[in-house]
Amino acid sequence: MTNFGHTGHGINIANYRLLSNGQGAQGKKSPHYRSTNDWKHETRNHVGLGGTTNLASASLRHASDSLQAAAADQEYADLNDVETALRNKIAQTESLKHGLESAVYDLGVEFDACTALRGSLEERMNTVQGKLDLNRSRLQNRDRRPNRERTMDDVEKQLLNQQQLISSFVEKVNRAISHLDKEMGNIDACRARLMADLKDKANAVEVDTGVLSIGQEGGSEELALRKKQNNVLKTPQTWTRSSTDNINSARHQIADSTRLRKAIRHIIYNSRQAEHETARMLNTSMMVKLGSTTYLKEDLDRQLAEVREEQHKAEHQRRKLAAALEAKRGPLMQSKERYEMRKARPDRESVQDDVERALAREIAHLHAVTAQINQKANAIDKELENLEVAAATIEDNIRDKESALALDRKMVLLDGRPGVNTPPPSSIASYPSTQLSAAKTQTLRRIGDLEGELSAAKREREMLENSISQLKSTLRV
Repeated sequence: MTNFGHTGHGINIANYRLLSNGQGAQGKKSPHYRSTNDWKHETRNHVGLGGTTNLASASLRHASDSLQAAAADQEYADLNDVETALRNKIAQTESLKHGLESAVYDLGVEFDACTALRGSLEERMNTVQGKLDLNRSRLQNRDRRPNRERTMDDVEKQLLNQQQLISSFVEKVNRAISHLDKEMGNIDACRARLMADLKDKANAVEVDTGVLSIGQEGGSEELALRKKQNNVLKTPQTWTRSSTDNINSARHQIADSTRLRKAIRHIIYNSRQAEHETARMLNTSMMVKLGSTTYLKEDLDRQLAEVREEQHKAEHQRRKLAAALEAKRGPLMQSKERYEMRKARPDRESVQDDVERALAREIAHLHAVTAQINQKANAIDKELENLEVAAATIEDNIRDKESALALDRKMVLLDGRPGVNTPPPSSIASYPSTQLSAAKTQTLRRIGDLEGELSAAKREREMLENSISQLKSTLRV
């Protein structure tokens, strides 16, 4: 027969479940009754759990030891990497810093060279300005020469050429100073960029050195206070290229400035050579002009003496003609009186005899001689007037020559030399008249002599033409 609620072994299923859940028959917990299998199973589970827990703990301890060792190794490797990177960074920064310092020093040297060149240009400008003032004074001095002496001679040409050359030189110096000022401004700007970069590099080296010196106990509070916020990090290539570009820009700036200084020196040297040559030619022309004017004045003095002598001789001849004319006056009156007295003879005796013809011939001869003497006297009077005019003209020319000589000597002495025959005081002096070669001096003297001979020949030709014209007029009479 079937027994409900029991198993085949006679176990009440309901009671078994209650006992398994720790409850009695009335549904209350019972601390005293447990299943034997459950008790054994629990013990075995606890034993297994302890072994598992021990194994897990041992594994965890081993993993922890491995992790600590790996962490220590990684920490040591990371620390070495950081220190190596810091040292490399400091070395690279120091290298760039030295390059910047070298570029800054070279820029300073180039700036000093430009400053020295600018000072020499200003000094040269003052010297050239003095020469320009001297040139203007000489031109103004020559403007006071008499009109007869105002010629476009070599001295005038050299003075105008020198004025143009010096004005051009002044303009070149002003342009050079302007270019130097601009170049010095560029050097200052480039040096300011390098100094700012150099300052940053020095600060970076200081900071990185401080970072390298930080230990596990901490670092300097001063460096910690320097921390900046919102920094935009650059790439290493950008950081290096920035400083390298600054250094290359400085090198290019130095090269450009060096070329500019070389070009300025070349231009100034060529201009000074041209200026010296012009001054030398001007000094030579002034000396030659003084010599030529002196030779012409001496020739005029000789010619004036000859004119005065000829005038004296003509006056003496005029007095002789006047005496001869006076001597002919008595015979002519005697012949005329005789001729008139013979007209008182009777008509029968009025004959064209030898006496009559002789008296008429004598009167005609006396009239002819008297007329010729009068013509000669008039010619001599006219010649005396011409001689007086010639003497006055020569004297006027001599006065102009003396005035021109005085002005020329004053013009030569404007440069401060103690005498006309002494060299100019500056380095651009040429050769004074005392230092002219013997051949050149002889040539100049020969030219002056030939000019004097030509003037004398012209005057002799004029006098001969006047004498021929007077003779022709006498023959016509």
